[in-house]
Amino acid sequence: MATGLFSSSSTRKRNGGHGETPIEDQLQEIRADIATLVGLFSERGAAVSQDAKAKAKGARDRAEADLENLLASGEQLLSDLRDRYSGTEREIRRAVREHPIATLGAAAAIGLIAAALLRR
Repeated sequence: MATGLFSSSSTRKRNGGHGETPIEDQLQEIRADIATLVGLFSERGAAVSQDAKAKAKGARDRAEADLENLLASGEQLLSDLRDRYSGTEREIRRAVREHPIATLGAAAAIGLIAAALLRR
């Protein structure tokens, strides 16, 4: 017959009370089991926490590397644009020096067209 925490009092009487574990001992076993469960939960929590930290560090490292690559490509693009527009600027200055009246006429025409478009 079962002689544990859930055994009935009639079972204890039939067994004469022999072989029964005292309640204090049963409580101590339950406390030990709970302590073991708490230990397992804390170990599992620590493992999950370490895993999450490792994943977060990996994601941060990848993001930093991607940001550095993006900054480098942005700087390269800016340098290319500067080179391209400095050449265009030189050409415009040369054209203004060579044809000042034509440049003024073109600027006036552009101004008139812009004014006509803005009135509408």
